[in-house]
Parts: sequence; C-alpha cells; structure tokens
Amino acid sequence: MTHYPYVTSPWVRQRTPVHTPARQVVAPTGSIIRGLFPSVKARRMVPFEQLLELDALYLFEFAPQVVDIREQPFKLQYAMGNKVRCYTPDYALILRDGDILIVEVKPSRSLAKPEVHEKLLYVRDAMVRQGHQFIVLSSDTIRMPCRLDNLKRLHRFLGGPLAPDKYHQLHQLRARLGKHVILPLDSLIQHMGGMNEVFGLLAHGELSCDLGLPLSSDTLISLDPNEEADYVFVDSL
Repeated sequence: MTHYPYVTSPWVRQRTPVHTPARQVVAPTGSIIRGLFPSVKARRMVPFEQLLELDALYLFEFAPQVVDIREQPFKLQYAMGNKVRCYTPDYALILRDGDILIVEVKPSRSLAKPEVHEKLLYVRDAMVRQGHQFIVLSSDTIRMPCRLDNLKRLHRFLGGPLAPDKYHQLHQLRARLGKHVILPLDSLIQHMGGMNEVFGLLAHGELSCDLGLPLSSDTLISLDPNEEADYVFVDSL
C-alpha cells in the first residue's frame, strides 16, 4: 500500500479503495444528473452529480501529479456575515508529493455572479486558515477545446495494463530512432502496428503530444514518456 508521509487528515492517511464521502452523492431521486465514473487513479467508481464534475474527473485522471481522487471529502464550517454556514467541497486530490488539493468545480456563468464569488472567497479564507490548498476550476478550464475530447477518447485505454510486447516494441523504436524523436501519428501507427497501440501508449503516458490540439494523422507524437508533464489547474479566486 502506498504511504503518504505528509498526509495527516484521517480520511486520506492511507490510499485505499474505500472512501466514505461527507454526504451522499448518488441518490435515486432528484433532477440532477448523477452517475459513476470508472477511475483508474481511485481504483473504484467515483460518483458525480453534474456533467461538469464528470468532465473534471477526466482532467484529474490524466493529471500526472494526481494519484488519488476523493469526492465530497469533508464538511467545512465557515462564517459569512452573522451566520455559520456549511460547505462540502467537490473533490480532494491526493498529489504524488503527499499534498492534498481541495477542488470546487463551477460553471463560468455561476462564477460571474457576485454572490457566488463572495461565498467562495469566504470558503477559500476558511480553507486557508485550516491549512488546506483550495482552488476553483471553471467550466472554461475543464472543457478547454480539444483537450477534453482527447482525454475522453484516450480514457478507455486506461482500463487494463499495456501488453509487455508493446513496451518492448517501443523500447526498440527508441533505441533505433532516439528517445527524443517526434513522429506524425500515422507514421507511429505503422511502427507500432495500429492506432489502438499508439493510443494505449499515449493514455499510459509512454508517449506525449499536445492534447490541446485535435488528434489526427498529422499530430506530432514524441517518443518521450509523459512522466514529468503537468496539467496545470489555472483557475482560482
């Protein structure tokens, strides 16, 4: 079991597939769109209760710095005006260095409302006082053109491990052409024996490309692994 020495909160001391959210996410009634996302990072089905949360999960799943995902992780009490209010974050992301990032996802149109922005400022200040890293991700960032479509396209290749012969084939290609060589997608497909093989290597971070552009036969693919890449979460308050 992976141990995170800098994680002190009891709900993330150990990375296990068991997680009890602070409130029920998926319920049988209501008009909100709900469902379950098959997360490789969390090693379980992660509930979501709006399509924007679902889209955010694709972003978290492919962020190399994220190693685990916890939905509705805890309840936070914060003061706003003369009232004590309760807030439950959407997600807690466990990072590979042991840090925890608390994330709220919001439609951009909601963030433009003064009352929503004011509430989240109070939440942020309460989070900081309790020692939490906290960011708000907008729909504009989560649904960045092309990137989200590419991540959805690649996600189905995360379901199982890569075949050992594909690792060997890629190692031979790197030895022959050089690790830092960049090839068009159609050329790499010929070398690796098919599109599924290339997409599997991309999904598992063994190859890299600019996922902010459409995947096409002309897409330039680097034989460099994707280990050090970061999907920067740029929104905040």
